[in-house]
Amino acid sequence: MTDRFDVNKYVGVFLEEVDEHLESLEENLVQLEKDPEDTERVQAIFRSYHTIKGSSASMGFCRLSELAHLMENILDAVRSGSLAVTPSMVDILLRGVDAMRRLREEIPLLGAEPELDISHHVCALKNFLQEKETSPLPREESGEKEEDEDASGARETSIAGENTEKKDYLVRVMLAEDCSMKGVRAYLVINRLQEEGVEVTSTTPPLSDLETENFSREFTMEVRTSLLPAQLAEDIRKIAEIEDVDLSSLEEEEAFQPEQETEGEEEKPRFSHNLKKTVWVEMERLDALLNLVGELVIDRSRLEDSIQRLGEQDDFTRLQDSLDDTITHIGRVTNELQMEIMKARMLPLAEVFNRFPRMVRDLARTSGKEIDFTIEGEETELDRSLLEEITDPLIYLLRNAIDHGIEDKEERMRAGKDGRGHVLLKAYQEENSVVIMVKDDGKGIPLAKLRSRALEMGLVISEEPAKMSDREIMEVIFHPGFSTNDQVTDVSGRGVGMDIVKRNIERVNGQALVQSEEGRGTTFYLRLPLTLAIVRALMIRANDSMYALPLSDVVEIEKVRKRDTHWVNKVLTTLFRGDTLPLLELKDLIHSRKAEYTKEKEIPDVLYTIVVNTSRVKAGLVVDEILGEQEIVIKSLGSFIGDIRGLGGATILGDGRISLVLDVASLLWRFSQVGG
Repeated sequence: MTDRFDVNKYVGVFLEEVDEHLESLEENLVQLEKDPEDTERVQAIFRSYHTIKGSSASMGFCRLSELAHLMENILDAVRSGSLAVTPSMVDILLRGVDAMRRLREEIPLLGAEPELDISHHVCALKNFLQEKETSPLPREESGEKEEDEDASGARETSIAGENTEKKDYLVRVMLAEDCSMKGVRAYLVINRLQEEGVEVTSTTPPLSDLETENFSREFTMEVRTSLLPAQLAEDIRKIAEIEDVDLSSLEEEEAFQPEQETEGEEEKPRFSHNLKKTVWVEMERLDALLNLVGELVIDRSRLEDSIQRLGEQDDFTRLQDSLDDTITHIGRVTNELQMEIMKARMLPLAEVFNRFPRMVRDLARTSGKEIDFTIEGEETELDRSLLEEITDPLIYLLRNAIDHGIEDKEERMRAGKDGRGHVLLKAYQEENSVVIMVKDDGKGIPLAKLRSRALEMGLVISEEPAKMSDREIMEVIFHPGFSTNDQVTDVSGRGVGMDIVKRNIERVNGQALVQSEEGRGTTFYLRLPLTLAIVRALMIRANDSMYALPLSDVVEIEKVRKRDTHWVNKVLTTLFRGDTLPLLELKDLIHSRKAEYTKEKEIPDVLYTIVVNTSRVKAGLVVDEILGEQEIVIKSLGSFIGDIRGLGGATILGDGRISLVLDVASLLWRFSQVGG
């Protein structure tokens, strides 16, 4: 057979498989350190290493294969009971995973395995096994070692009795029932045989069907080789997710059944979980579909506007009924299509959360602290575009919890606490938002120190700290460069981090809040919209212009009477649920003018006020008219206009007009800069 599988077709699939196993390895190794007796996890780690070893070797990535093989040997010793799981073992295995990840990341850039020097990792792994292994591994418990010995024996037999005359065989290969990439496995089998000098003369089904996975679990090959059948079978069995191999001699019509695998060899590398039926879709295609949905939403709004106009004319009653039925149908279809597309864009937060156990574990060992790290709600889903934005904020919050929050063991014991610190990362859905919580049971944030440091840095004037509420003082930690840590460490203390958290979260229309009790701990809350594309908004009018205000920023709508207003520090305010609420004119905020009322200005008898809240400030936006709620599609203002503080984009209304979408967080920043 002259046709060959194109290895380049499978690099992407191979890399995805390696990514999955590397992520699984990192998570399982951290958990194994907590429960060294978890034999199922040991088996899962062993299978991941074995699969990476086999796939890498078949693809020609020798360095990846060598690293995986060495770490697989260590896990094999753990399986046999001759090696105990220790923190130092987990350290060296995690460093090996890091080296494998560096090799993997260079492959798509170079089109080949990079020439990275891994000799120090190889030596460290070999030395660790030689130093720690206390007894030879029992033959019956070492599936992989026995496999290697069998392979060696088979090759010696082959060489000793090899006949230069080639023979024809029919090879039947059965893939594992849960095999995730059948085409890749078929390629690996054929490629492995061709590397051994085996001539593959034909396949059933044809090669084209194997490449497109147009077959069930089984395929056959006619091969011509001088190798012995036992060696052929052994070479194929080394590949992951192969369930069975049968060989028959075509010339002698004599079936050859290879020996059954030993108990150790039953540990075939296959995925340790039930794979969901998924379809890999390019992000650009999802974005295109989402834009189409957006256009449908716009058309629906325009039809609604037409119906309203027709309703004002008696002669068109019948036409109005027909259009009303049409818009109802379009509305239902649009909603369903919208939900399906949004679900396609959603990913579980586990995609991000699963990276953190390793990071927390390493930070804890670096700082010499004992920390129990718990993750809850990782199944909560969020738009994939938002997942990228929250990674850095969560890294900073977790590092802050470990370095600033959790005390040393001795200090905790003196305070009557458990010697081990506790950090919780939790996510849950609340209405149309996702809340991510980072909580620690450490020493909390000292308010007195916050007040003095804020005064020292000139963030507040001398008479302000005493008047500021605890919540207002707490928000000072989000100021760029602010830190209460007196010492700079490898983890934190350089005055960077909290401002990045706030900036990243507010950039995606989210909020960052903090609560703390001195001596008891600190909790950060990140409130995020489910998606950034299609949102419910409050349509308002100010100074003859229409604006859209995302409902996620709206606390309440109020009619404030002039008699209920008061002057506080030259700012017009009213009482809202016991708190002082500044009243700001939206039209002035938008145009960067001083937004407060003055005593000389005529204040209307009724102020139509929208109470909005950000992590920085709560305020009442006074508008000319409140038009109602509407579902809008947020469009970018484009690179020509760029980012404008106070505006989060634009939307097209039902009558074709364009309305600007307000960004409340940056809009109120104008108040602090212009009006404060």
